Amino acid sequence: MIRDFKFAFRQLFKAPGFTIAAATVLALGIGVNTAVFSLVNTLFFAPPSYARPHEMVQLFSQDKKDPKKCRGFSYPTYLDIRQQNTVFSDVMAFNLAFIGLGQKGDTRRAFSAVVTSNYFSVLGVPLARGRAFLPEEETPGHNAQVAIVSYSYWAKHDLDPGVLGSHLLINARSFTIVGITPKGFVGTMQILSPEVWLPMSVYDQVANDFNLDNKTTIDDRKGTQLR
Repeated sequence: MIRDFKFAFRQLFKAPGFTIAAATVLALGIGVNTAVFSLVNTLFFAPPSYARPHEMVQLFSQDKKDPKKCRGFSYPTYLDIRQQNTVFSDVMAFNLAFIGLGQKGDTRRAFSAVVTSNYFSVLGVPLARGRAFLPEEETPGHNAQVAIVSYSYWAKHDLDPGVLGSHLLINARSFTIVGITPKGFVGTMQILSPEVWLPMSVYDQVANDFNLDNKTTIDDRKGTQLR
């Protein structure tokens, strides 16, 4: 076997171009396989990052024009569902949106979740630091300039306790960080993990900035923004 290895190495050294090409293809193949495995594992095998996932259901409204299609619902409809609910222990709503996230002059695109104040309590997720959103911070028109950031965002800042209470720019507006999610929490969708959670009251001034084609105010009953 040692002779076989020596022969193989001699052949490889005789054709360095082929050796480099083969090694590159092999590395790319391993990288692709790793990426696919990570994606499949995240989508189908990784457990949800919130409590009692078997008790959670997602609600949709039926499209009147096409009954076979489902869609989201408006904030006023969410309030009706929550107030008239006799089936579930509680009901919350959220919407995912791209935002411009900046700090110290740097701005980049990031995922955010605009949520109702009971979002974390319904999911059974205690924050690592700080507090959840207050009920009044959810009310349309309140425009509460507060945010909750992910644990990974906090880790990028060396787990500095001073992150809590500091300010960050979201779509060129200043928000105060009032909470930090626990390690491993990625929200309700495994593959789309928000870096920032925002109260529902700022939906009109934040989420719509990157959704100009469907600029519907949060209190418009005809809207379909929420999940």
